[in-house]
Amino acid sequence: MKTKPPLLLQPFQGVLPSRDKAHLVATRSYLSYSDYELQDKLARNPYSYLHVIHPDGDLDSSKDLQAVRKAYTGFLERGWLERDERQNYYVLSQSGPMGTCTGVVGLIPTSEAQAGRIKVHEATLANRENLFARYLSEVGLNAEPTLLAHAHNPLVDEAIGGVTKQDADFDFTTADGIRHTLWRPATSELVKLEAAFATVDHAYIADGHHRVASSMRLAETHPNKQRAHAFMALLVSGEHLMFRGFHRTVQATDKQEYAKVLAQLTQLQGTDWTPEVKRTEPSTGSILLRGAIVGELHIAKAMEAQGITAAEWLQNEVLDPLFGIAEPRTDRRLGYIAGDASPAELEAASSDPRSLTFIMPPMTFKGLQQVADHGRHLPPKSTWIAPKLRSGMTLFDFGPAS
Repeated sequence: MKTKPPLLLQPFQGVLPSRDKAHLVATRSYLSYSDYELQDKLARNPYSYLHVIHPDGDLDSSKDLQAVRKAYTGFLERGWLERDERQNYYVLSQSGPMGTCTGVVGLIPTSEAQAGRIKVHEATLANRENLFARYLSEVGLNAEPTLLAHAHNPLVDEAIGGVTKQDADFDFTTADGIRHTLWRPATSELVKLEAAFATVDHAYIADGHHRVASSMRLAETHPNKQRAHAFMALLVSGEHLMFRGFHRTVQATDKQEYAKVLAQLTQLQGTDWTPEVKRTEPSTGSILLRGAIVGELHIAKAMEAQGITAAEWLQNEVLDPLFGIAEPRTDRRLGYIAGDASPAELEAASSDPRSLTFIMPPMTFKGLQQVADHGRHLPPKSTWIAPKLRSGMTLFDFGPAS
């Protein structure tokens, strides 16, 4: 008889902001702020979790990992963060202009990720894995959940619906127009969530490949630190994810190179070229070109014939053979424009006639599944996916391992 696998998403004793300060503690990723914005946040909001990341109020203080742990302990001692009294799931919802995404925060055992139940679509870098693993070892915290997605599951939807009928523990809107709501399930609803997640066999990483890989590395290097053999994740239904294109810019050596590229583009098998198209969003199965070349490249037939995504096709058929960009992670001629850029920002960034911008169509959850299920790795920055999760909203404290 086949043994039933362990629960993929497990409840845990989380650490959360106090109810009255949740809107002040929770913060965007520090990487999303400019240095000026970080300094302003640190100066104006003493409750921000940024004070844990930068414990001495300057941007270099994040390098002192013992000070980071001490600052976190200080938040606990002041009551700004509170440890839950019991093992729990945390139902988390984000709602904004792009849509609403609701899922459940819990723990994923690293052993289940190692067993292949957490499917990846990007390759990771060993140096970043080591850097993150060192941080986890010395700080002993997950302050932001990894974003995972599962195939649609009516049992999970029903169990979450039972929780969201309760009064919320936190409910606030941040300056970027995103509403954040969190519920702690009643005991009866917690049991229903566990039963529902028992029917979820595997999940896909939407955002956080290096965090998952570094947690697995930490577990390998500290086999006796059992509490560290898991990582915090928000598990959502894939249909709730919000995808946008992640665009590419290329700097050629001269105008003659662009002319040569245009001639080659129009000859690529399975494609059709429409010049001078000036729409701001590509149609299904196409890529818009802006800057040195203006038009639309229809690639649906080529993608279907090769069984690949638009990002893979662009790298394999254009960036590598036509521009010689074989290593997109390190080639300085290649730049990126994030999917949350406004139409005006995208227009400004893509209008320079000295460079060429490829405005990419958004990925889909089905496309992400196909890549991961077939063991492929997308080129870097192929997917821009929301929700973008806040640090300090839920925390997993497994303690320093070193």
